[in-house]
Amino acid sequence: MSGRRVQWDLKRTAASIVALLFVLVQFGSKGTPQSPKPSSVRNVDFGNFSYPWVSSQEFSDHLKWMNPGAKEHIQLVHERCDERSRSEKAINSPFYGLVLEGVAYANLCGNSREDAIVVLRDDSGGTLYQHWVYLYDFAGGAPKLMGFFHAGDRAHFGLYRVFAKDQVLTVQLLDPAYEEGDCCSTRYVSYQYRWNGERFALAGTPTKGKTGTASRLQVNIFGLPIDQSSPVQHAK
Repeated sequence: MSGRRVQWDLKRTAASIVALLFVLVQFGSKGTPQSPKPSSVRNVDFGNFSYPWVSSQEFSDHLKWMNPGAKEHIQLVHERCDERSRSEKAINSPFYGLVLEGVAYANLCGNSREDAIVVLRDDSGGTLYQHWVYLYDFAGGAPKLMGFFHAGDRAHFGLYRVFAKDQVLTVQLLDPAYEEGDCCSTRYVSYQYRWNGERFALAGTPTKGKTGTASRLQVNIFGLPIDQSSPVQHAK
């Protein structure tokens, strides 16, 4: 597993370089499209965006907050970072890489501005996948990273839902104690976080609940049935 993961990370780095070159070619020497400066976080194009990244040798089985100052980045172009080689694409090999799965908006800081909850799905090309969640404030005409984390793999503390209400970020992860195969669990563990001005701190004691579906049909990050015709789920 670890050797395969290393190969994915090497390919991910190469894919990010190719994506960046694509952006440079598409939009000229300035490297970015000549679009109006965003006036709010809702105007930010998270489908063509550079995200901080931390390489790992295997998929995780738990939630982990990452260092916001991470130096490595991955680049999404048209809502994805396709890590397949040219030869793999030619024979239509299963996709592996990163996909923008959803963007939600809420007030996390307690100011008058909206913040963004951005979720990327990290696909292995097989059954394994995990989610990365990025939280952005908006200041000075640009998004500002507040923090980011990755969840576990599917039933092993994989992301079930993430949302915010009353300036509290709620992260619900599938509970491995109630797993039904590697893919599913009938229960989740719910964690709540508050922004303390520097980072998201755990608030209160984690609670447990039942998942909203007993079948193997996926539930998207915002708790609604996935619309297969629209790969990106947007929530207000």
